[in-house]
Amino acid sequence: MSAILEEIRKAYEPVGIKVEEPVAYGTYYRLSCAGCGKTLGNVGDKLLPGMIKSLVDQQLDLYASGAMGCSCGLQADRAKALI
Repeated sequence: MSAILEEIRKAYEPVGIKVEEPVAYGTYYRLSCAGCGKTLGNVGDKLLPGMIKSLVDQQLDLYASGAMGCSCGLQADRAKALI
């Protein structure tokens, strides 16, 4: 596993998002809800070191409000605890 992929996994873990296996069309990885397993999107591994943590941190209010993440509410609950 690459260092950037491990960094991506660690950045999403606190908000309840799992980074799954690569999708078929390149170096993108499926994001899924750690609670119910719903697919939430994809993320590429061409990010600079430190970039993904900053992006996730900047989006905490969107996760907390329920504007991003899964409708099951896991990301909202976890983000609220982080803010």
